[in-house]
Amino acid sequence: MEATPSPTHLLLVRHGETTANVSGTWQGASDSPLTERGRRQAELVAARLAAAHRAVAVVYSSPLGRALSTARILAAALDNPPIVPEPGLAEFNMGEWEGLTYQQLAYEKRLWERMAADPHFAPPGGESAVAFAMRLLESFGAIRRRHPGQTVLIVSHGGALATALSLLLYGDGSRWHAFQLANGSLTELEWAGERPQLLRLNDTSHLDGLIPALRPEFA
Repeated sequence: MEATPSPTHLLLVRHGETTANVSGTWQGASDSPLTERGRRQAELVAARLAAAHRAVAVVYSSPLGRALSTARILAAALDNPPIVPEPGLAEFNMGEWEGLTYQQLAYEKRLWERMAADPHFAPPGGESAVAFAMRLLESFGAIRRRHPGQTVLIVSHGGALATALSLLLYGDGSRWHAFQLANGSLTELEWAGERPQLLRLNDTSHLDGLIPALRPEFA
């Protein structure tokens, strides 16, 4: 009788707070540095993971600076597993519309209305919802295949992680609003079959009141 394969565990962390999160602008594929609070958020989630004594095989990170900065803090607390920049984990690219506020994107540009009507619509110089979803699915699928039975840490962004969770758990990306994640939050998936099981979502218990008012819409 064959032994049942061990499930793969994906630990998902949204990067720490950035200056753009504080100002309420969409940073997307551009970048802004972690704030002092953001670095502290990363340190606290790192301490929580280290205290759990879970062997993390590798840290996959969006290549954007705010995610890599968070990933380095996490890896340092976990006996320095390798950090692999993964382009497919980057945030939604708004092109020329980056730096606008959520309200401007929603009401002036009608971004979400346009994407709901046509998922192939892309902001000028940016990417479409379909392209965004496909690269996320490809990245998560590749990570899972590379690390069967291991625990993997993934550091990414609010929009990217919410969309990935909607895709993986429901088969489409349109339910991303159900997965609004705070900076420095911890989410966990257990992947034993075709679709993963959600073990924890947006867990911020390690932040001890540090977290500011949630801005789930900002990347």
